[in-house]
Amino acid sequence: FFSCFVLQQHQDTELFSSEEDSSLYFTYSGGCNQLEVNSLHYEVDTAAQIPWYERLSEFKLPWEIRGNKQVAINDLSLRVRSGQMLAVIGSSGCGKTSLLDIITCRDEGGSMTSGQVLINGKPNTPQLVKKCIAHVRQDDRLLPHLSVRETLSFVAQLRLPTGFSQAQRDQRVDDVIAELRLRQCANTRVGNDYVRGVSGGERRRVSIAVQLLWNPGILILDEPTSGLDSFTAHNLVITLSRLAKGNRLVLLSVHQPRSDIFQLFDLVVLLSSGSAVYCGAARDMVPYFTALGYPCPRYCNPSDFYG
Repeated sequence: FFSCFVLQQHQDTELFSSEEDSSLYFTYSGGCNQLEVNSLHYEVDTAAQIPWYERLSEFKLPWEIRGNKQVAINDLSLRVRSGQMLAVIGSSGCGKTSLLDIITCRDEGGSMTSGQVLINGKPNTPQLVKKCIAHVRQDDRLLPHLSVRETLSFVAQLRLPTGFSQAQRDQRVDDVIAELRLRQCANTRVGNDYVRGVSGGERRRVSIAVQLLWNPGILILDEPTSGLDSFTAHNLVITLSRLAKGNRLVLLSVHQPRSDIFQLFDLVVLLSSGSAVYCGAARDMVPYFTALGYPCPRYCNPSDFYG
């Protein structure tokens, strides 16, 4: 009976702790990366968000409509380096996606009035961003009829340096599949909302794997846990934490993460209406607000209470 109990306990451990394996199949081989945002002030023109054909439908010339300038980010400063995972949290519309778009030079319809974004001490430019940063958007842009392995092999042919042999490309694909725990669905097609395929969490991992193929030093993700159940979201953030430990810089935006996910973050930036309410170590956020007279109630999620 005792041996059967031990065997059953071992099987349960294997079932529920698949993400506890912290082994890294390949790490970032480059030097230490550092990302800095200094006194950033960013404004958005509301009129620029209206398509020109909608303006013409109102019998107004496109240049006659002048919108009001709205402050999306106000005097924001942060610093993060390789080996750390920084989470930008806050309610909807607080400026999380705008911040990531500015860092990756994808800002549209707005202007940076002051401040600067530095990557390893150099101002961010589209060329520098393309060389150093992998940006995983919130929506999964994948070919639904290809399998996971076919998707990664296709991207490897396009993205990896020409000096890579076919054996090296295949090895990189295998390493990424193992790194992101995709072995069980490697031969399953990706699918989408209309084509049956892998699960939502696995599809999100494939999107990350596509960017991880060329082994970037900086990984930026826009709300990677949105649309996922709590267990899948927790395992995904564990994977991102493991990637950060592989000498990578991980920056992600999260909308009100659970408390167990919050504990995985190294650094946290709490945004409110574009301003940073808190910026520092995740473990120090609750003591910080407690010292200001706003203690977090017991058994309450800090990101829910302060966000």
